[in-house]
Amino acid sequence: MLPPKHCNINLTGPIPRWDEAIPLGNGILGSLFWGPMEHLRISVDIAGLWLRRRPQEELDKEFTYAKLVELARKGDVAETRRIFDTPYARPTPTKIPAGHLFLDGLPQGSYQASLDLGTAVAFFSQKGTTILRAFLCMGRPVGVLMLPETYRDVTLTVERPSFGNGTQAAEAGNSVSPGSLQQLALPDAIPETEDGMIGFSQKVDDRTAYSLLCKKCGATLYYTAVQAENVEKASQLAKLELCAAEDMGAEKLLQQHKRWWQQYWGKSSLQLPDETLEQLWYRANYFLAAGSEPGNAPMPLQGVWCADDDRLPPWKGDYHNDLNTQFTYCHYLTANHPEQGKVFLDYLWSLRPQAAKFARAFYGTAGECLPSVMDIDGGALGGWPMYSLSPTNQIWLCQMFYEYYRLTGDKEFLRTRVEPYFTATAACLEELLQEGPDGKLVLPVSSSPEIHDDEAASWLTPNSNYDLALLHYLFHTLVEIEYQLGNPRGYWHAMEAKLAPLSVDTETGLMLSPNETLQETHRHFSHAMAIEPLCMLRYENPQDRSVIDATVDHLVHLGSGQWVGFSFGWMALLQIARSNGNGALYELHRFAEHFLSRNGFHLNGDYKNSGVCDFHYRPFTLEADFLVAHAVQKMLLRSEKNHIEVLPACPQGWKNEPVAFQNLRAENGLLISYQRTADGRHSLTVKAAQDGSWYLCNTHCWVTLQAGQTQPDQCGPHHEGIWLYWEYVHGGNV
Repeated sequence: MLPPKHCNINLTGPIPRWDEAIPLGNGILGSLFWGPMEHLRISVDIAGLWLRRRPQEELDKEFTYAKLVELARKGDVAETRRIFDTPYARPTPTKIPAGHLFLDGLPQGSYQASLDLGTAVAFFSQKGTTILRAFLCMGRPVGVLMLPETYRDVTLTVERPSFGNGTQAAEAGNSVSPGSLQQLALPDAIPETEDGMIGFSQKVDDRTAYSLLCKKCGATLYYTAVQAENVEKASQLAKLELCAAEDMGAEKLLQQHKRWWQQYWGKSSLQLPDETLEQLWYRANYFLAAGSEPGNAPMPLQGVWCADDDRLPPWKGDYHNDLNTQFTYCHYLTANHPEQGKVFLDYLWSLRPQAAKFARAFYGTAGECLPSVMDIDGGALGGWPMYSLSPTNQIWLCQMFYEYYRLTGDKEFLRTRVEPYFTATAACLEELLQEGPDGKLVLPVSSSPEIHDDEAASWLTPNSNYDLALLHYLFHTLVEIEYQLGNPRGYWHAMEAKLAPLSVDTETGLMLSPNETLQETHRHFSHAMAIEPLCMLRYENPQDRSVIDATVDHLVHLGSGQWVGFSFGWMALLQIARSNGNGALYELHRFAEHFLSRNGFHLNGDYKNSGVCDFHYRPFTLEADFLVAHAVQKMLLRSEKNHIEVLPACPQGWKNEPVAFQNLRAENGLLISYQRTADGRHSLTVKAAQDGSWYLCNTHCWVTLQAGQTQPDQCGPHHEGIWLYWEYVHGGNV
């Protein structure tokens, strides 16, 4: 089912900023359309386009975990910052934009710009007349601009980003905005003019080059951007792409493109009595397909929409593994788009040699561990070391592998990918853990992202609840993996038994560490990992329930002053964990109202100055868009231990309203479709991707299916009455 019209992106021009632009993407290229109609700007980005060059001074020889532990125990903040944080201030390595096009000759004045999510085609109109249609072809690095014959004389120009040439002085920046592009000092671009094509080819470093070319064919314009290992190959590939596009023609490309998107949207859908939540979900699914294509680089902080303001992208557009990458790829499985999300898992798998190298060089251990702030090759970029170099963040990456298995039921993936990745991670962590005075295993130093920033107080008494929850998850899941594969040894169970229980305060719930509670509002709910996203605590367990309630209530009490955009999605998940649909709805609406640009991009801070938090900046990142989509799905479907619950956190206002979703994915690949009509009738259909049995909590029955088998309305004539009883018990829980 195609997205509802109210989910489309509709803007009135001129669009003044790149982060408010119409965003097109196909996982290979990204384009932003903005500016005045008569000089329309098209910003172009290539997935995985990085300047990999590292500074001559490289990382300090003391850039090791042993040195970090020594300085942390001394409380030497200045030296810690010099060795471990300073590298992040250097401009490279960094994600970079490819360039921009300018379309001149269209009429002046205001215009209407819209992006039809169903077809991923952008329309630019004046007074009801469409002047321009634009799309990025799914499956190939080609953009197409289609004009009426009356505008066949428009001109298209190509410009290189302001990379500089080495004569400009380096401009100081900060972690959010690391300075201008001019400090990169790339060599001059090579102009390209052949067979009516225009553009340039750009050497980036010794491993990377790209070409940005376009060609005008009457009233149709084609453009491409292709990356390769050298200028000659990039130029050749780009020219071949343009020739192939011209030979096929715009209309045929458009039909192929539309068919791809029709198939994509046919994989899942939902209809809610809340247009805001529908919009959040459908736009996130558009960003997923537009930003993540099998065989290409996964989405970094900004996906395929690198900043186009002559500056380095916020946080250099890197891969942050202390929250951002994990939240970016958190919703795709339940949304039934495993192909788009597996891009990140394939990327992590490809980095295993680098992860092993980093474990040896930095931690001095066997096994594998990636830095938590890294470039596209898995190289450490530095940053606040208590988080950018925290070894337990690697476990959060492990969870992403297990979630893929859990929601697909792919035993071969469990055997060949999940088990090796977990085991290699555990090999690193095992060597770091030490036996404390009480006989329990602790890390040499411990932290909780991003509590106390980079001050001495950020080193918490081991183990922080963040570290501890992840360690429990690692060893406990290894036990489950061995059981699933039929070779239980008992070793990992013994390892988990050597860990202390989570630190809990009766008033505030989960603590930061054994001797510290959270005392101030903070953006990162790292101490609450055991609730979400690890789901180790269960609300149906009375003891866990008191901990969950105290933790969430305390966060609410502290307020949202130091929250950023993703905090609201995370709080929605924490509310859902206790079946509080009203609370989740409140947080999701606050996010949508205060942290989204007009085009759906998440801008991190309360840039409207509406008073919901103290951050009033607007750096663009994508992780919160996907996190809130994940929260919407969790309001509709809970899937744990082969127990399936529909509408586990239904807001009170939805109780008598129509609700429906189609093909949301539950454990072991079970596809769930549900509908509640305006007259209160329910229908529930399940389709199995794998053989299995599932307990349907709403109807209090087990269903056993073989792969490919579909079964509707599982529990016979008493089905509706059970639903009504269940709604009475759960639907209005606050």
